[in-house]
This record gives sequence, structure tokens and C-alpha cells, in this order.
Amino acid sequence: MKHIFMKIPILVCGLLYINMSALAQDPEFPKNEFIMHLKLHNGMVTNFHASPDVYVGGVQLVPQFTVVENRLRLGVIADAYYTGKKLQAAAGPTLSFKIKTIELKKFGSGGNINLSLDHLWGTGKQRLFGGGVNIDLLNFIVLGITAHRDYNLNTWWMQGSFGFRISKVKQPTQP
Repeated sequence: MKHIFMKIPILVCGLLYINMSALAQDPEFPKNEFIMHLKLHNGMVTNFHASPDVYVGGVQLVPQFTVVENRLRLGVIADAYYTGKKLQAAAGPTLSFKIKTIELKKFGSGGNINLSLDHLWGTGKQRLFGGGVNIDLLNFIVLGITAHRDYNLNTWWMQGSFGFRISKVKQPTQP
């Protein structure tokens, strides 16, 4: 029994080393990367009780900067959207946490799957808090689904999005 407890720390250290080695070779969310996406989104605003649900659609500009290499980006969302027969806007912080790199065997990384967490303040008294799942393909195209709770107006915003990268890809420097 004593030998098992001695082997556990060695096993944990070995697994951490392997995980850190894999992260060091991961091209997704590279150190000091600035990335900007332009996203089109649409969906509905609902409170799940009254009908009909209201359409929402718009365009978002999402600049982000990697704060934790291979894991975490922090940025802002600037959103212009149409809902309730009005053109409105919202803005606020966003956080993206990478949960998986999509491997393409011989070709390297095909993209990543990440979770986003957002808090947006709208011009129509909206106070949206929520997030979603995004698939970033080939470091160029982003597909996502989101759910945000408007805690001020007591509604839910359910949306799908399609975006693409508009910032330049930083080329690695050769020694």
C-alpha cells in the first residue's frame, strides 16, 4: 500500500509533463496573439412564456488578445443588431477558453473548439450575460451558438453565428 502512494506523485508529474509538452506544440491561441473576427449572428429573443418570439440579427466586431498561451483570450465585443423593429447596439467584455484543438494528423491543427463568456450592455437597457460554444476552423472561419440571459428585461437571447478572421495572421519568425 505504501508503494502505491509513492507512485501517484510520480504518475501525476509525468502526466503534467506530457500535457505541458503537448501544449507547447499547440498552434492554437499562441502567445501574444491579437486576433479580430467579424461575425454575423441571428436568432431570437424569448422569455419562453409569451409569443411570438422576437427576431434578432446583426454584426459583431470581436478583437481579442491571448492572455494565457494555448488556453485563454480576453477581448471586447462591439455589436450592432436589429430587434424589436429597432437598430440597436451593445458592447462588453468577452473571454474565450480553448477546450480542444482539432488535429488533422499529417496537416497539423485544423482549428479549435472554445467556450466563450460574455457580458454585454445594450442601448435598449439590455444587460446580457452568457456564452456559447465556438468552432474556429483553420484559424479563419468561426461557427458558434450562444445563449445570453438579459437579467434586466427578463429574456433569453438564443443565437447562431458565422464569422471570419479580419486581422492578419502573424507569421513565425525564422532564426
